[in-house]
Amino acid sequence: MATPSPIEPYTPTESAITLANKALESIKALGENPPDTITIAILDPAMQDTRITIPSDMFQLMVNILQSVSRGEPVTILPHSTELTTQEAADILRVSRPYLVKLLDEGTIPSRKVGIYRRVLLQDLLHYQKTEKQRQSAIMEELTQEAQDIGLYDLP
Repeated sequence: MATPSPIEPYTPTESAITLANKALESIKALGENPPDTITIAILDPAMQDTRITIPSDMFQLMVNILQSVSRGEPVTILPHSTELTTQEAADILRVSRPYLVKLLDEGTIPSRKVGIYRRVLLQDLLHYQKTEKQRQSAIMEELTQEAQDIGLYDLP
């Protein structure tokens, strides 16, 4: 059996969407002012009423996942140390694989070779994505300022 791709998303079913909405309704009050830790009780006789204590920021991550699932959105969770194929990396950036390979060849995004194949760390990909968004925002601010300076665009 083939190993699934590490970025294969969980796609919620209708019952998962319903359960996620119910869960969000149940925990609504906790999200407004969460304590430092949260204890979750699993009330199942087979699990002998297991209790799990997690930090509130991890609980918030679970809430974010539930919110996505409640909207029917596919969800993927990956550690930053995950190695991706060039196609998986291109898919995350929403660019073509040849364009991603060009970025790797230029050294814009670090990669390593495994035999004849390249691998890209998710953390490097996310760093590039964040840097690129910052660069684009700076350009947009500069263009907006230039438009205001020459009178093409006035803010109210």
